Amino acid sequence: MLQHYFDNFFLRFSTESFTTDWQRLEVGIVTGCTISVVLFATAMNLIVKSAEKTSRGPKMASGSIQPPTRAFMDDMTITDKLYVEGRWMLQDIGEIITWARMRFKPAKSRSMVLRKGAIQDSARYRVCDQLIPTVKEKHVKCLGKWYRGSLSDKESIADTESQLKDWLNQVEKCGLPGKFKAWIYQHGILPRLLWPLLINSVPSSTVEAMERTINGFLRRWFGVPKSFTSLGLYCTKSKLQLPLKALTEEYKVTKARQVIMLRDSADEKVREAGVKILTGRKWKAEEAVKDAESRLRHSDIVGTVTEGRLGLGCVTRSQWSKAGQKERRTLIQSEVRRTEEEHRQTKAAALGKQGRWLNWEGVQQRKLTWGDIWKTEGDRLSYLLRSVYDVLPSPVNLKTWGLSDNPECKHCGRPANLEHILSSCKTFLKDGRYTWRHDRVLASIAEPLDHARRFQKNKEKGVLFIPFVKEGQTG
Repeated sequence: MLQHYFDNFFLRFSTESFTTDWQRLEVGIVTGCTISVVLFATAMNLIVKSAEKTSRGPKMASGSIQPPTRAFMDDMTITDKLYVEGRWMLQDIGEIITWARMRFKPAKSRSMVLRKGAIQDSARYRVCDQLIPTVKEKHVKCLGKWYRGSLSDKESIADTESQLKDWLNQVEKCGLPGKFKAWIYQHGILPRLLWPLLINSVPSSTVEAMERTINGFLRRWFGVPKSFTSLGLYCTKSKLQLPLKALTEEYKVTKARQVIMLRDSADEKVREAGVKILTGRKWKAEEAVKDAESRLRHSDIVGTVTEGRLGLGCVTRSQWSKAGQKERRTLIQSEVRRTEEEHRQTKAAALGKQGRWLNWEGVQQRKLTWGDIWKTEGDRLSYLLRSVYDVLPSPVNLKTWGLSDNPECKHCGRPANLEHILSSCKTFLKDGRYTWRHDRVLASIAEPLDHARRFQKNKEKGVLFIPFVKEGQTG
């Protein structure tokens, strides 16, 4: 049936100027045909399995033995613990590939022989009597990750940092308002940064340096001074919340998810490989995952805690002991985010001026969405951010910054900080300046009411009779 199905495949190509004749398809995968893909994957799987007989595969540091061949469609990776075994395997696979009417492309392949942690130039591989270039001679990129002769990610990290600066500078020069530039970073630049941070061994200190670069551009785009704390950009429990995500937080969540995926993989070989996620000395992904799991187990013991004035049963949460594998992965990522937010709260408590919002009582939190930001003018948004974190140019702040010598109010002689200017000056209170706007609104409402009260309607004099219709009569 399969032979009859694939025996009469014909195709032709069309362009704007001409169309070719019908041609018979003899080798290849038919576009849109699901059977072709399945059969090709089955054939490649048979080829890969047939080559595993000559080698047991490399032995990992954890003690597990990995398969010598890995393949995805027509891409294949061969690993052996001995150079001779790798040469034999290439020879066997070459014969099978030739029999299957396929061929290797040595120019697009790469080889690497390691001995005591160093690449050996003397040991080379050949396929079909053609020399395979080494990683030192030609670098290779696979799924976004560069493999070089140095066996290090330093060059890839430097390229990522340079690319980030180029992207930010291009957005800076695009001529759009600052809020649109911030949206481009959130939905365009940040997602593209996470993949290089995932596949490369990037230290957390390097990610923090990249975040400081991003913070400088975001402050300029939102119209706030350089002294504006980064907590005002990313804090999720402050009185004023922006729809921005911190690069450091997303990096930690990504690395934690990578640890869980490798540790709890459905593939036994992946679980036993013992792959270590390198994140530097400042922050460890494995330790963060263990800490998140211990906190989730402790929360199961404590139970659901009521927040604020909510009644019992108003707050629900997923229990760690009853959660499945996918739900546990989500819980761990949420716990890593919660830990990062606690660190921000700790930093905010150490800020004497820009962290005063922690002591505000009875103030409702305001979470700005991108829709709210679109409707708000840039100057008003800048004033809103600077007023919450007390970085407006008040006389007290100007004195602190060394831009003025007199921090006192010109009307009452007291220190003119932000609270004094907005609501505490006695002179302004007597003059009615704090209530002027409110009074004007009330006056506009009271004026038509007073006019309606004074308007007298002409009432008819005399006795007013009510007509009564008896039974059988018409009105």
